[in-house]
Amino acid sequence: MDVPALPDTSAEGTGAASPRIHRLGAVRSTQDEASALLRAGHAPPFAVTATRQTSGRGRLGRAFASPDGASLALTFAHRTSLDPARRGWFPLAAGLAAVAALGRVVPAAAAGEQRIGLKWPNDLHTADGRKLGGILVEARGGEDLLLGIGLNLRGPILDEDGEPVPGAAWLRGEAGLRPDAGPAEDRGLREALEEALVAALGEELAALESAQGDGDAAGTRDRYTMTCLTLGRTVRVDPLGEAAAGADVDLALRGTVLDVDEHGRLVLDRADGEGRIAVDVGDVRHLRAAAS
Repeated sequence: MDVPALPDTSAEGTGAASPRIHRLGAVRSTQDEASALLRAGHAPPFAVTATRQTSGRGRLGRAFASPDGASLALTFAHRTSLDPARRGWFPLAAGLAAVAALGRVVPAAAAGEQRIGLKWPNDLHTADGRKLGGILVEARGGEDLLLGIGLNLRGPILDEDGEPVPGAAWLRGEAGLRPDAGPAEDRGLREALEEALVAALGEELAALESAQGDGDAAGTRDRYTMTCLTLGRTVRVDPLGEAAAGADVDLALRGTVLDVDEHGRLVLDRADGEGRIAVDVGDVRHLRAAAS
């Protein structure tokens, strides 16, 4: 979970005030709460957190389980000066910030502890493929972005019917990724992670803003490739939206991931022998070498 350090652009390093964190209890979603604050005239940057979401959502419109007290849900509101064509690295940078925050607050203490990295573009996964958290980036108007992050703090993670969520990972509790300090310490862990996330997001986004969205100039691409678990993997990429709906043929791409290009796209060596292709959107599944 080692990511190259950014220059110190945090509030502590600049003398500026830290973005305010609005800490809430149960909400529909932190994205909705942050949207409401924007409509009420609150200027970014600020963050909204909640101990429980009743209608949390993740990337691709999927529900994200947020059991009371066992998860972290945070939305960071950011006002950008960049036009939409230069914002391609923002979702990936949000994933980098989440990995960095985890590394600062709950670093791996033993060689056998699971590495936490990113499944392209920004899902937080363990090396063995379990999901610790997810990220959703949404635009509000022409300038404002909402970067939502959900993390599983204490497990096991159960769905609304009380059944374990398949493929989930969590930090603390039985089979957790990091040493268990007990439920009494969960609030302190959550608040420390919230503060670390706000600081790391501010650093990553400031780097991109100053580089006009150029992931190479900002160093975002280098940092991302060091923590991306999808590189070198055999994957299946399923199309989204209308391209996938009602298709009579299998439109999925299969191949080996070679790189993440300068635009943040996944570069595949296609399994059908048709050469390389850059993918900018899709549902990526890591496959075993023998899978098709």
